[in-house]
Amino acid sequence: MSESVVEIGSVQLKIGDVEKFWVDHESGKDRASRLYYQENNYLGSVFELLVAGVVNYFLARKNRNSSAKKYLHIKAGKNEYCFSEDEVNINEVLGKLKK
Repeated sequence: MSESVVEIGSVQLKIGDVEKFWVDHESGKDRASRLYYQENNYLGSVFELLVAGVVNYFLARKNRNSSAKKYLHIKAGKNEYCFSEDEVNINEVLGKLKK
């Protein structure tokens, strides 16, 4: 296997094709659902948007279980992948991607 290829399960990604990657506590399905329902739900002034964003941030942190699973999201070209910490060693993959 070449240094420029990361193999995650049956997926092989060229490091040069990876546009961005991030780790969070939200699965791809949950994120898509949140973004779908979040769009166009706030109509109002800039101040109302700011308050709604701050409240949403603190409620999300409060409701997040400290033992929640971590998910690694990788965007490569038109494809977006999501791996849970059960499927892959996230720290190892991040080390390879950051090289």
